[in-house]
Amino acid sequence: MPLSDTNKPQSQSIEDLIAQLDSPTLPSPSALSVEERKCLKGKRPVTNFVRHSSNGANSHTWGAPGCELADYYIDSKDPNYDSEEAPVATILHSHLPKELDPDDFDHDIKPVILEFFQNGDTVEVIEQLKAFQLSRARPHLVAYLVQMALESNNTSRELMSRLLRDLTYEIVNEEDCWRGFDMLLNNLKEITLDNPDAAEKSGTFVARAVADKVIGRRYIDRFYDAQIGEQNMPDLSDGLVLKSVDSARLLVTMNNHLNQLSHIWGNKGGFLAVTELVDKIKEIIQELYDSRDVDEAVRCLKELNVPHFHHELVFEAIDFALQKANDSAMDLMVEFFEKLCRTVVVTYDQFKMGLVRVVDIIQDICLDVPNAMVMLEKMMNKCDSRGFINESILDVMPNRSRKRFVSEGDGGKIKEDVY
Repeated sequence: MPLSDTNKPQSQSIEDLIAQLDSPTLPSPSALSVEERKCLKGKRPVTNFVRHSSNGANSHTWGAPGCELADYYIDSKDPNYDSEEAPVATILHSHLPKELDPDDFDHDIKPVILEFFQNGDTVEVIEQLKAFQLSRARPHLVAYLVQMALESNNTSRELMSRLLRDLTYEIVNEEDCWRGFDMLLNNLKEITLDNPDAAEKSGTFVARAVADKVIGRRYIDRFYDAQIGEQNMPDLSDGLVLKSVDSARLLVTMNNHLNQLSHIWGNKGGFLAVTELVDKIKEIIQELYDSRDVDEAVRCLKELNVPHFHHELVFEAIDFALQKANDSAMDLMVEFFEKLCRTVVVTYDQFKMGLVRVVDIIQDICLDVPNAMVMLEKMMNKCDSRGFINESILDVMPNRSRKRFVSEGDGGKIKEDVY
């Protein structure tokens, strides 16, 4: 039945729609994104369901042809959700390490080194230095580090020698160390204003660097070779430079195998084995008993530089007094403890820890010294009477505030102190 004229436009639009659905015009595959090609290959079900709300007609349809190629929202609660196929946001960082100048060392490098002098962790220092761009300032860094160590004690100098050795594996090379030591020697006149022995100590640093293979022995020999004239090379006509180089040459010559130079700064407590450290503490206590010089004993303990191991000193000193079993030894140790606590060389925590260790083995000590418990209580009461320990330390004592009752045969009397 032929269509009427009134229905012709409608029939043409329906035919056009059918033709469009049969052969939709799609973009070429090369023009599609990765996510769109995945949809065409069927790797992910696409359900771009479109709801029309125009007067109830076509209330639920699939949308326009080709809408499955449009961007879609990935719902993490969808049962078919795959986190590996979810788009990943790429963040590009254009941050570059800060380039340091020698003028920035006091602000950026000095706090790192001061902390290093406390913990001795070379790995941490190297990681923090890697955060800076030091390509032009590496020789200045070497000179700055050695100068900081010259202003400190031998323990810090030992740590700095170890840091220089480790830096050669990560940040600086031998040429940087050569130039750094040259800068240090050229600046000795200014450094010695605050550190009179800087010339000799800088020579010790050079000798230790040779022993650690941070620099070669050629660094010292070139000063005595008339044919070598390098730019900015320190001049031996300067008395301070001559003293430093002569000191380094003497140390290297005296130690052909360079083994002894590895302990050139001395065996400090932090670098000793526990058994050696205990022996050092026992020597301090014995010398204190022989000389009666409390100030010298305090100085030796501070020089040992082992604040984390002071509980061993308290333990050994109390045990020494108990073994001597006389009032003279006990009074001397009480005076020693008072000096240490009032000057905060030994903290209350370390003192308490050492006392706890003594209390734990007091029964064993009583086998050799039967009245060790009474003597220990007497020592602690003397410390309390001088006012440098508190109640928390006295509470460690095993017989502290103990009362005796009728059942123990004392007729209900409270135990009296027997001092």
